[in-house]
Amino acid sequence: MDRRGAVMGLVLCACLAVATAAAETPVEGPPAPPADAAAPAEALPVVLPPPAGLDAGSEAVPERDPVRTALWRAWSLPSTSLAERVRRTERAGLALGLGNLDGPARALLLEPGFGPAAERAELAARIAPHLPAAHAALATARFEAWQLPSAARSLRKALAAAGDHLEARLWLEATFADVLFGAAFGSALGFLALAAAGSFPRFARDLRALRELPAPSAGALAASLVLLPAALGEGVAGAGLGLFGFALVNGSWARRLAVTAAAALLVVSLHPLLEQRAARHAELAMDEIAVAAWATERGTPTASELARVLRHAEDDPLASRALALRLARQGELARAEARFARLLEDESAAPDLLANAAAVRLLRGDVDAAIALYEKAARGSDSAVVRFDLAQAYGRAIRLDEQDLALAEAQAIEPDVLVELNHRYNGKDGALVAYLPLTADAVKARHDQAAVVPYLANALRRPLAPGRIGASPTDAWLAFAAALAAGLAVGAALRRLAGPDEDLYAGIARLLQMRGGDSMARMAQIEELRARQARLERLATFAGWAVPGAAGLAADRPLLAGLGVTLFASGVSLFVHRHGAVADPLVLGALPAALLGVGLAVLAAAYLLVLGLAFALREKD
Repeated sequence: MDRRGAVMGLVLCACLAVATAAAETPVEGPPAPPADAAAPAEALPVVLPPPAGLDAGSEAVPERDPVRTALWRAWSLPSTSLAERVRRTERAGLALGLGNLDGPARALLLEPGFGPAAERAELAARIAPHLPAAHAALATARFEAWQLPSAARSLRKALAAAGDHLEARLWLEATFADVLFGAAFGSALGFLALAAAGSFPRFARDLRALRELPAPSAGALAASLVLLPAALGEGVAGAGLGLFGFALVNGSWARRLAVTAAAALLVVSLHPLLEQRAARHAELAMDEIAVAAWATERGTPTASELARVLRHAEDDPLASRALALRLARQGELARAEARFARLLEDESAAPDLLANAAAVRLLRGDVDAAIALYEKAARGSDSAVVRFDLAQAYGRAIRLDEQDLALAEAQAIEPDVLVELNHRYNGKDGALVAYLPLTADAVKARHDQAAVVPYLANALRRPLAPGRIGASPTDAWLAFAAALAAGLAVGAALRRLAGPDEDLYAGIARLLQMRGGDSMARMAQIEELRARQARLERLATFAGWAVPGAAGLAADRPLLAGLGVTLFASGVSLFVHRHGAVADPLVLGALPAALLGVGLAVLAAAYLLVLGLAFALREKD
């Protein structure tokens, strides 16, 4: 073997030794019977010695993994090219029942010495079609080559794979919850601050008309009113409700309605939305047994995950089905069938479990029993994979009309998946039908987070609302109602005492209607009013560009102002949380960066559109 091949083999061997086979809803082919996939006994040792009976205790943890041994042997043979080496490893995986080689794919993506990035990404997507990082890397390579349609297709595949991959899905859901909370809370607080700032000039004029109070004193009074809830221990959320009450003091009813909606969003984000964020974070600490079963069903688990599955196989249904599928991959079909039979005693067995049990019976030659199980699985599932497997079983039974019907149903459900299945599962590599490993939904359904979420939500809420508003949703809504009532009452009192506001044209009309006095003085006052109005216009234009939402507020379009603040806050939240809730578990690759770029571009375009519309409406008015 040449030096380069040895280096590549060592990297893959190390990756296989530590990587969990976390492939997203992979379609995996069961191995052919041991006689067809012959391997030397010393190369593929019996890993799980048969217990004395099915009710025996925990089984022994293996010293060597036959799956890794077979894959390493396939990779380490001399090759003329990387593509040949990868294809040989892929065939070895299919013969062992592995349709998704997650570990080797990660090694290809992470090791630049294997060749050009585009070639490595292409090969990684080939041997791990359900690894999001592989498709994301391929999308990046094609984008850099300006193959935009192909890049878009690869990005869509990466997103689809991430939705079915447990680790990727948990990461994306937790990160999305962080982004959503940041966008909601930030936009609500930002709009309330903007509306309160817009209300201050009229508030200062009213106080000057009533008590000849100078603007600095009016500003100090306004700040004390706004910050009073925070000073009482309610934190940032309390200050937000203070801004809410002050923003209601004056303004049109449309603006007040928008302000009320923003304050309601503040309370909603602080309680139900933050509870959902806590739930997504709690899922990151998933049930270890379920995660180990998921990893075992998808490939080569770590030693600790396999030990956990073996230890709980007799008392945990997920661990038991994971062990049954592992036995089938190792060619121990009789033991796998016995364990599947125990699992099928439950009449509510999932369709994927039925399909895997059917695959084992098909490999053992019991075609009629396999067809019966596949038909039962197909009645409870709309999976194209199940119908493809059923068609393969019909073909073994030479029931060709029914085989064509099952293939037609699979084609109608997912045409692209059927093409891949026909390419990979044709019996040439010992794989005739595809296994259906545990789904992310099945693992998530096992997660008991009822006791964890309230504590985690309180911990996340405490920095923003350390007082009663954060402790109780009822108290938060009562505070919302109190701020609403206080703001409207103070606003009504000021309008009654200080009178209506006077704009530029009303002031000019009042001066022109005055009788007596110096006409030159009146003209000077009119010019002063016009100059003041011009200064305000310039200030509003500058604020419209510099402050998110200010252009909409200046145009007296509160909905546009709120939309502008929301888009800006969403972009900031997306950028702040770009690294995710936790570190990427090496399954997403370039996908988060791609989503960040696309998301920021869309938000920026929408923000500029809203800004332009606000300026246009202001000019029109």
